[in-house]
Amino acid sequence: FGIFGGVQPYAGNIDVPSGDFRRDNDSLPWHVEAFYKYQLTDNISFTPGVIWLMNPDQDSDNEDAVIGTLRTTFTF
Repeated sequence: FGIFGGVQPYAGNIDVPSGDFRRDNDSLPWHVEAFYKYQLTDNISFTPGVIWLMNPDQDSDNEDAVIGTLRTTFTF
């Protein structure tokens, strides 16, 4: 079993004076993942997991995203 989290690389305050684009990035894009590795045979394992993304695109107005994952590992 494993769980980890952190802040993805992000841009600090961006202020573009030209055009209508102005973005003040004050929301940190958090990433949390939990997973568990199942060993099926000596050579095959699979690892289901869940990823939770908070403040996607550095915008707290965006809804959080939850992603299911399944990794399969073959060793030879």
